[in-house]
Amino acid sequence: MTQMTGWKNTVGTAIALQWALVMIFAGAAWLIGGNSGALSLFAGGAAVALPNAVLALWLTLRLRSKGAVGAAGMMFGELLKLTFTLVAIALVAVRLKPELSWLAMLTGVVVALKAQWLALWVTRRY
Repeated sequence: MTQMTGWKNTVGTAIALQWALVMIFAGAAWLIGGNSGALSLFAGGAAVALPNAVLALWLTLRLRSKGAVGAAGMMFGELLKLTFTLVAIALVAVRLKPELSWLAMLTGVVVALKAQWLALWVTRRY
């Protein structure tokens, strides 16, 4: 298995798992808190998952074109991802303000963040 194939499998699984968990938890939030809970949880999770997916795509394209991703490139990408994530969370809070469920939104953020750790376990090679 080449480095690129292993990278795509691992990153693809991590991104898919992150979005799947956000969707599953949003469904549960809909059952518990209705539309407001589901939308808040999904928006909070998407505020983390979307920048993560964009970073993964950028790193994948960079890896394909240059053959390696240096520490400076990785740190720059992480800084952009963090900035994009914070801006997205703020936009979610402002846009959904009348019907925002803070608990559901923060749960979505935590679910998306913890899904990355779960992805490490799922994609671990023996």
